[in-house]
Amino acid sequence: MNINDMFDYLRTKQDDLNAIALADWEKLCKETKEVVPNFDIKAVDGGVFWKSIDLNNGWSIQINSITNNCRILDDKRFRRCFGPRRLVLGSIISRISA
Repeated sequence: MNINDMFDYLRTKQDDLNAIALADWEKLCKETKEVVPNFDIKAVDGGVFWKSIDLNNGWSIQINSITNNCRILDDKRFRRCFGPRRLVLGSIISRISA
């Protein structure tokens, strides 16, 4: 599955994404940080380079249109998770497919 297919698939699973508890998002971010270090920094991009799936808990899943890296932002727009698309999106897809 290529990156656009993965992202489009997640868009069709909006209800499943919204059903993931906040604690599970935090756990997913923690697991990803063990593979790719991340600093919880404020996101400053104005939406130019990032496509987004907004969740009803205020968090969002984003993919960079140039690098194809992904990130998860919390409700205060802090980057909680960052890494290669296959790692981040794959972790999310495995959670909603289980």
